[in-house]
Amino acid sequence: MQKKLVQSSLAMAAAAALGLGGAFVTAPAMADEPELTQVTAQKAAKSISEVNAFGFDNGTLHLGVEGEGDVDSAEIEKLQKKYGADNVVVKAGIPKVEAYAADDLVGGAGYLLDVPSTGKGGACSTGFSGWDDEGNPVVLTAGHCAEDTDGETGEDLGSTEPVDTELPGSAPARGGEGFEPAGIGSLGTWGYNKYGSPVEEGDDTGSEGDIDFAVINVDESTYNVKNGITDWSDDDLSSSVSAIKSVGSHSEGTVQKSGRTTGLTDGQVIPYESFPFEFMNVSDRWVHGFGVESSPSDPFSQPGDSGGGVFQGDTAVGVISGGGPAEWDDGTPFELGWVADLDYSLEQSGADFNLEEPSDEPEAPAAPKVEDQTIEPEGAITGKAAAGADVKVTWTGAEDGEATAKADDSGNFTLEGPSAEGEYDAKAVATVDGESSDAAAFTVTVEASDDAGADGDEAKADADADAKDDEANADADADAKDAEADAAADGKDDEADSDADGDEKPEAPKIGDQTVVEGGQITGQAAPNVEVELTWKSAEANAGSGQAVPGNGNTTVKTDDDGKFTAEAPAEAGDYNYTAVVHANGQESAPAEFTVTVEAEEAPAERNLTVDPEEIAASDFVQEDKGVQITAEGFDEGEKVTLEVVAGPENVEGITLDEVANEDGVVGFSIYGTNASDPSAYLGQYDLEVTGANDTEDEDALTGSFSVVADEDGNGGGNDGDDDGNGDGGSDLPRTGAELTGLAAGAGLLVVGGAAVVLTMRRKKNN
Repeated sequence: MQKKLVQSSLAMAAAAALGLGGAFVTAPAMADEPELTQVTAQKAAKSISEVNAFGFDNGTLHLGVEGEGDVDSAEIEKLQKKYGADNVVVKAGIPKVEAYAADDLVGGAGYLLDVPSTGKGGACSTGFSGWDDEGNPVVLTAGHCAEDTDGETGEDLGSTEPVDTELPGSAPARGGEGFEPAGIGSLGTWGYNKYGSPVEEGDDTGSEGDIDFAVINVDESTYNVKNGITDWSDDDLSSSVSAIKSVGSHSEGTVQKSGRTTGLTDGQVIPYESFPFEFMNVSDRWVHGFGVESSPSDPFSQPGDSGGGVFQGDTAVGVISGGGPAEWDDGTPFELGWVADLDYSLEQSGADFNLEEPSDEPEAPAAPKVEDQTIEPEGAITGKAAAGADVKVTWTGAEDGEATAKADDSGNFTLEGPSAEGEYDAKAVATVDGESSDAAAFTVTVEASDDAGADGDEAKADADADAKDDEANADADADAKDAEADAAADGKDDEADSDADGDEKPEAPKIGDQTVVEGGQITGQAAPNVEVELTWKSAEANAGSGQAVPGNGNTTVKTDDDGKFTAEAPAEAGDYNYTAVVHANGQESAPAEFTVTVEAEEAPAERNLTVDPEEIAASDFVQEDKGVQITAEGFDEGEKVTLEVVAGPENVEGITLDEVANEDGVVGFSIYGTNASDPSAYLGQYDLEVTGANDTEDEDALTGSFSVVADEDGNGGGNDGDDDGNGDGGSDLPRTGAELTGLAAGAGLLVVGGAAVVLTMRRKKNN
């Protein structure tokens, strides 16, 4: 059954909640209708303010509008009357999507940005790296990442500045909070950028095409570009990449994306018959591209993935532009990603892009390896060259000449040498893919075979051989004795060499004082593949303490190919005096002495949940600097902690927040309302549950609650900076913020800290 789209009731926040409607609207056909061309269709679509998406196919203009009432707008009816209802098809439930803007502070991928108008930082994802036609390194990304734009008016306030790459291990794709500079320096400067054309009534601009596309001219003194797209499996992003061999158009089916927020993800290109649009309203700008469907629990892209590379197999097909949640008309929710298609962007921008460096000359093969050799006339000259190389050998001497051969898969080659006796100066050159190596010089000596003597001499030779048999036997006896003597002498030489080698002691290990936890690992460095003996004694025992002290001991470990070694530390806490020696070649190194301090592992902190305040006046609750602060303790460092509002007043729905515990196992959350015009919308009690990703089955969720009450009954908010129990106590915990947005307030927008999650909470419709 063909999927259709319906309008979603979700509020739009950092990524627009996109509902896709399924209603088609037609009107009676008109006689003598003028022809609708690609140019007139696009101009007409852009001139209607209600239109959020459009496409033109086989004479039919497809228009997408947000509300059912927009279908019958005067401008659309006028367009249908002019060109015919069969040629102008309208679909409701298509609101604009939001760009994953560079200054959202909710993510980015790969590189960090300075946004001058706000004084804040942002982040975006690199798409594909390569070179322009002159061999200069470039990176392709999203055009809106380069723009400093007013979030309310859409006005272009200038350009952002790429200030550094993001430390990969800190990126959300690797489980971090993001926005930590790699400290390498600026990626480069903007070489080209275009972010669509404004969605304005009567607008028909965009001579370069409505694209979300940018080119960064990479600072090659700081960075080296490398073909391929990372799979985010390692902090060293270049260590695991998929090669990109071409730029092309997308096709239906699976598509992949790599970005710093969600890493490597898969999605499905939405078939044209289900979503017949080529242009999308992305944060009030028209952007040409295509839609991708993914699961809400495993989205194809999220804020911060902007500019990330979208590819199918080894073909680059686009960069991430924007997206948001949506649902099909059967109620099935999905995540819509909008991709700015790369082939269209390159064509419209005129930018040149190559996946291989144009200025690179093919590398010449190495010179062949050929030894001086003696052969018979027309005998074989042998050598070694690059596998599959064409080898040419030339020579001068009694006669000049040349011969050629092809090296086999192992690089070995054989060719026929000169026919005349004598000594020849020869040279060998290898050629691979039209590139020739340096010449390898060698000497060829051509000698006649011993079998060339006259037949008459054969009898004499036989007689001489018979006469010398006895002499040969005697010589053999003598040779045997000489060999025995030589062997004995060699044996003594070997023994002497062995003794001499044994006099050289190995170097002492390199190992310093260190502190570990109970059962931790001691590390050190020595020669590769040798044995290291470690001996330890308790420092307390050496001091003559009368109390019970940790034990003494020893162990032997072997170094790896790099000379590194590890050994398990003593199991009990205390200070230990260590000695380490290397055993190699029957010799022992000088000792290396060091101290190991073993610290007891701290018992896990007791889990606790603090809600501050537990009761708050409605007028305070709708202030961002007040609200309710929730602090959870007793989790593992780096553990993902989830707060869920599991119950609340009848007119609100629950929310879920995620945050990562800090080094003390503590995490903070913040909740407040955004509908300041109607604080009473939030009155009631809210029940909370907090769980950790590492929770076991026998661990219960932390629970708590807070109440929003009328002003005459309430207390102040919890984020007033005081340290009197009503404030946050001066805590510097990063807090994940959530908005509770009343229905009348529309979609609120909140970014708190570098790892903020932007969420909304809407009122249910009353029947």
